[in-house]
Amino acid sequence: MADVDVKKLLESAQRAAEDGSLREWTATGVRVGGVDFGTVTTTGRRDTLDFIETMKAAAEMAREGLPMVFPSAALAAPVAMPALSALQGEPAPLLSVEIANHVADLEQRELSPDTITESKHSLRLLLGIVGDLPVDQIKAKHLRAFWEGVRWWPALATVKPKYRRLSVAETIAKGKEENVPVPSRHTRNKHRQRLSVFFNALVNMDVIPRSPLKGMGSEIDTGTELETGRPFTPEELKQIFAPEHFVPWAKHLPHRWWGPILGLYTGARVNEVAQLYIDDVRQVDGVWGLFVWKKDRNQKVKTKSSIRFIPLAQPVLDAGFLEFVEDMRKTGHPRLFPHLPAGTRKDGKPNGLGYGRQLSRQFSVYLRQFGIEKGTAFHAFRHTLATALAEALVPTSTIALITGHASKVSVSVLETHYIHIADVKTLPERSVALAKFRPEITIQSYGCCQFEKSMMEPSSLHL
Repeated sequence: MADVDVKKLLESAQRAAEDGSLREWTATGVRVGGVDFGTVTTTGRRDTLDFIETMKAAAEMAREGLPMVFPSAALAAPVAMPALSALQGEPAPLLSVEIANHVADLEQRELSPDTITESKHSLRLLLGIVGDLPVDQIKAKHLRAFWEGVRWWPALATVKPKYRRLSVAETIAKGKEENVPVPSRHTRNKHRQRLSVFFNALVNMDVIPRSPLKGMGSEIDTGTELETGRPFTPEELKQIFAPEHFVPWAKHLPHRWWGPILGLYTGARVNEVAQLYIDDVRQVDGVWGLFVWKKDRNQKVKTKSSIRFIPLAQPVLDAGFLEFVEDMRKTGHPRLFPHLPAGTRKDGKPNGLGYGRQLSRQFSVYLRQFGIEKGTAFHAFRHTLATALAEALVPTSTIALITGHASKVSVSVLETHYIHIADVKTLPERSVALAKFRPEITIQSYGCCQFEKSMMEPSSLHL
């Protein structure tokens, strides 16, 4: 076996070390000065740099005719070279640099815009609170300072004008001065998840040896979602769906008419309702229902357990929902509620806000006339259904299957395997459970071609 070209080998290894996205580098037939290294595999930047230093030393010893002694394990394949003390002194990059790299990686992976925006927000807070430290110097004490800062960060501070020109530190100081409420457990967990992704990526790229989040405990339990909101009262539901209020507000736009009805009888999230396509309304095993999934360009699901089939309650069918679906099918537009935009940035790309933003806003404005407090909005339908089913002694597992809090099904190709999402075995159970939900309201019946006029304005329709 001929000796390798050490110069070319080292150049290849150096390029690998400089590629921050690389996880593994392999060279075969490595032989220097009579020593056969076989196949060498390095994992990560630090490992590759260790190999470079070892090869340089081996080449120098070969040139000088000195004997080379290596442990037998070093000749095995694959081999991970030990760290050299010289490399341990290499300065770690600054936090600001690694944040920029991380955001670029998220964008390169084409994650949803809202995921990237939320990650930027958490990392901006981290940078503003702990300062632009080398990333290997961030320890538990810095993260404790971060959590203290999050405690005083005002809700929606990034969009409220009074905070817009303030730095992170100034905003936190203002929050303390105003004694802002403690962020929800969900918000704190989201920050932790984003930091975890960031620091774990640095560990995987050998930028830092260990995540500073390790040893700081697990996420806060958020198992009882009802603690973060309330259901509508029976009196409020009567006001919302009273013909004298509901019909004038909803009669010209399909999302206003059917959005609240579907929200109440399915417990679906506002975006899950708003993003429905006509093809998402299907019959499975004799049961009509809605598929909640990510099948089209701008559809989103919150978690894997959100992917589900929700049976349609009889009052919804009696009100003419399937007739509405057929009317919409005849228009040739693929979406059920085409007046709702997905939301786009200035460059025309989706901004990640989803179809539900406009429905949520319009419904919140509608609620004001009933004196319902700010913060109780479309999501309260979800709480209303879940609470009523629990009071009717429906098992928690069944409620979870309806609302999308739990699922034992993992499906890779939705359109091919949609029957699995429907979970036919539990379909009768869910249908019976939904039949137990009987709010004391009267739903207005849909009239044939009710939205024909609004569908004749192409400029107001969105894909």
